[in-house]
Amino acid sequence: MVAIAPYFDNLAVFGNDVIQIWNVDEDPDAYSRSQILNNTGTISGRSVVEIGDSDVFYLSRSGIRSLKARDSSNSAYIGDIGNPIDTIIIDALAEDIQVARKATGIVDPRDGRYLLAIGEKVYVFSYFPSSKISAWSVYEPGFTIDHWAFDGTELLCRSGNKIYSLGGEFNNEYDSSTVTVQLPFLDAGKPATNKMWTGFDAVCSSDWDISIGTDPTDITQYEAAATINKATYGMGRVSLSSTSTHLALRMVNSRAGAATLGNCAVHYELNEAG
Repeated sequence: MVAIAPYFDNLAVFGNDVIQIWNVDEDPDAYSRSQILNNTGTISGRSVVEIGDSDVFYLSRSGIRSLKARDSSNSAYIGDIGNPIDTIIIDALAEDIQVARKATGIVDPRDGRYLLAIGEKVYVFSYFPSSKISAWSVYEPGFTIDHWAFDGTELLCRSGNKIYSLGGEFNNEYDSSTVTVQLPFLDAGKPATNKMWTGFDAVCSSDWDISIGTDPTDITQYEAAATINKATYGMGRVSLSSTSTHLALRMVNSRAGAATLGNCAVHYELNEAG
């Protein structure tokens, strides 16, 4: 047994490669096993974090997964919430499995984000379904986080004999760490059709350096396009003049203080169809 977590009115018992769902009762002799989920489990007990009473996140051998209800019967199944970063997580596990076994997670009660620290990196899941946001971020604090805690006001982490506060008491303290937002290549639903990319709009605050990539076979090649620091809607789009089947945006902010980036829109015209 590696970890135990509440799951609805039951308990989820985690091994390395199996999860058992147990019905519990005030009488220990009345406990009963209701479900077995093979070929999944957690390698780090402190990565297991319950989200409400119906969802549990955990670090498995194949990446970050969730234990959730399939339907109204509350039968559990495994969700692949970590799919976008599975390759990154698997590489981290392969690099040092002992470090991965010490991974530690928490849900920040202030904004509902799941944070999982593995070595000197923190993988952060932002999930806001009403706003159609489901995204992973990677933080690099420059030290290894041994434990998380929330004291009712601040989200705290410990590294050795030092304690750090994430965002301060009111979650409004910022530094000048570089933030990079990388979007996947977009094809506008027509991957075999050339397009003339004519411009883009965005909603943001602080200075963001925007660059574009037009070659999906080489994700390292980007061309500077513009620097924006406010909403461009209603002010005239930022102009582009590139032709390709796909387009990717990269947005970088290096200024101190708060920075926000809202929705983006890319404008294009269809050229030769495939």
